[in-house]
Amino acid sequence: MAMNWPSGISSGAISSGIKPSGKLDLGLLVATDSVSWAGTFTRNAAAAACVDWSRERLGRPVRAIVANSGNANACTGEQGRKAVLATAEAAAERIGCSVDEILVASTGPIGVQLPVDKVIGSLPGIEVTPDVTAFSQSIMTTDTVAKVSTSSAGDATVVGVAKGAAMCRPDMATMLAFMATDADVTPALLQDVLGGAVDKTFNRLSLDGCESTNDSVFLLATGTKAVDPDSFTAAVTKVCADLALEIVRDSEGGHRVVRIQVAGATDEDTAATMGRAIADSALWRASVYGADPNWGRILSALGTASRSLDVADVTVAIGSELLFDNGEPCGSLEAAAKEMEADAFTVYCTVGSGSGEAEVLSADLSPEYVTLNSEGT
Repeated sequence: MAMNWPSGISSGAISSGIKPSGKLDLGLLVATDSVSWAGTFTRNAAAAACVDWSRERLGRPVRAIVANSGNANACTGEQGRKAVLATAEAAAERIGCSVDEILVASTGPIGVQLPVDKVIGSLPGIEVTPDVTAFSQSIMTTDTVAKVSTSSAGDATVVGVAKGAAMCRPDMATMLAFMATDADVTPALLQDVLGGAVDKTFNRLSLDGCESTNDSVFLLATGTKAVDPDSFTAAVTKVCADLALEIVRDSEGGHRVVRIQVAGATDEDTAATMGRAIADSALWRASVYGADPNWGRILSALGTASRSLDVADVTVAIGSELLFDNGEPCGSLEAAAKEMEADAFTVYCTVGSGSGEAEVLSADLSPEYVTLNSEGT
């Protein structure tokens, strides 16, 4: 079913030739008028030139975002920075606005110069419509499906698209997300809401423990619909959560979605750190692929994340099967293995008596993942 952006937002895409396959690889997201926006970006010190460009424009109204796939334009030196400027200048001319009202995003292989002439030559040919479909497809790399979501907050709407299938361990995977709303909120609230939503969703997924140079999340607001801040926060968080789950479901070579729930930590941040440690464990993710309930790998990851962990206070369950209870092995490995054969299952960890809890999303580590990431994709 087709999905449209909120009123005042449109998008389109074209094949510019960046991808040898000829698939869509250049998208344009446009606001009818200058709009407020919020953004979160990778904290990686090797951030791409487009990340630097867009991050520097936080707090200024914008008109459009240019996004390309098939080339990250990361670690490409001065030529890469010039390519971002040239892209922004071409988009500004196409739309009729200031170059500082253009944001830029890229995704694809690192260290390859962006064929910016193809981008500049193709931008005038992009026709924009309210439909999100073409834009959502143009940002895909090894994704097998487009990722879209929508939610409402009273009369206001939040719509989002994303891409991501590997190199995903956001720290604000290769991950990009673009959202738009017609809600009337202040720029400060917009940034606060997005930051909070990203922290609880995109920042709590890990497909391979590898942080990207290009992670970016954008939220544009046209400001035409009054909205209650709480309902708006819930809507933005839902869209982010939906997109994060779709990224995990579409992980490279992935067969299973794993929810890792940690409770009893001293605080939420500690719980999230412990959950990520499990999600990042190649040993545990290999166990997930083989439906092997090797709970010792879970416990080891918890102990790595917290040097003060008291194993006597820890319980671990896979699905409904309790396997480690307050420092003692228990339960049935056969029953736990059955739980792990499902397309999705949950790992429950209690690590103490604190109030901190968090959920982290992850997937299995398969031979297909290794193959895909040894072929230079």
